[in-house]
Amino acid sequence: MLHKCMFSGSGGQGSALMAKMVCLGAIKENLKVVMTQTYGIEQRGGDSTAYVIVSDEPIGSPIVENDADIAVALSQSIYGNCFAGVVPDGMLFTNSSMVENPKESDAFKQVFLPVSDTAVQLGTVRCANMVMLGAVLAGTGLLKLETVEEVVRETIGNKKPQLVELNIEALRSGYSAMKKES
Repeated sequence: MLHKCMFSGSGGQGSALMAKMVCLGAIKENLKVVMTQTYGIEQRGGDSTAYVIVSDEPIGSPIVENDADIAVALSQSIYGNCFAGVVPDGMLFTNSSMVENPKESDAFKQVFLPVSDTAVQLGTVRCANMVMLGAVLAGTGLLKLETVEEVVRETIGNKKPQLVELNIEALRSGYSAMKKES
């Protein structure tokens, strides 16, 4: 098993946190994992992409270069890069609340979910990344939902325990929405 992932959004949307959760979850599931990240020079609002490779075999190179089989686009500004970076038969998860001009592809599957709108309904747009991560887990089987819930409890619980249940609810919401899509 080998998955090359790219988690992209505008700065502050939590794409790097999504990637971190995947990395920590992969470690808990005894998988090999590596993460790299790119971001603009802006403090807030610039595009940011975190690249994660998850495998049950040793990982030879940490590079994800237009060969992601799992991609996430949280904003319109990064959508084009994500679209171009997905391999045939891969999946592109797109935040339809923010991406207003999607392209069409017959080469890979696109999933459009209004994760920002869903997050607002849950209480804050800041958990849109967790809604999307739940959808990714359901749509790809990358990791177990329970594993990532445990990572959320440990990671977010250490810094902001009052946000743990909201983020778990967001994960579950995205997971359920994706299961309904399938």
